[in-house]
Amino acid sequence: MYEKILVPLDGSALAERAIRHAQEIARGTRSEVLLMQAVNFPLPVVPEAVLIPDGEWLAEAKKEAARYLEGIAAPLRQAGMRVRTLLDERPPADAILHVATREEVDLIVMSTHGRGGFSRLLMGSVAESVFRATSRTVMLVKPERPAVVAQHDEELYLHIP
Repeated sequence: MYEKILVPLDGSALAERAIRHAQEIARGTRSEVLLMQAVNFPLPVVPEAVLIPDGEWLAEAKKEAARYLEGIAAPLRQAGMRVRTLLDERPPADAILHVATREEVDLIVMSTHGRGGFSRLLMGSVAESVFRATSRTVMLVKPERPAVVAQHDEELYLHIP
């Protein structure tokens, strides 16, 4: 059913939650997993303010991202999976869409930060941008809600909402 599964990562544990979902699907379908990361200057490039990334910064960021992706890929390969790592210099949503098209992926598995309200308005949502802009199948992995631990009369209670 799926031949290529794209898993966009940003270096966060939250984004990495998508890996296990992609891994389970890939096991059942013998799909290739493409781990990718967007490597771009974190601030808008504004020549008037001299906020232009230099080649050295970008080269170092790409090296670090490549090391990170290879660290994620190694155990998957050891488990017998076909895995490739990819870097893209576009902003995250654009990078994901570009790689998905170029590689002709069948499925994009990615985490959502679960922001709402003002935070979502201010930060935007890469997952939502990708979901709305692609015709490919997208699986969004929501963040886990933390368990609540309460102490009452020297007994601990665990509540998972």
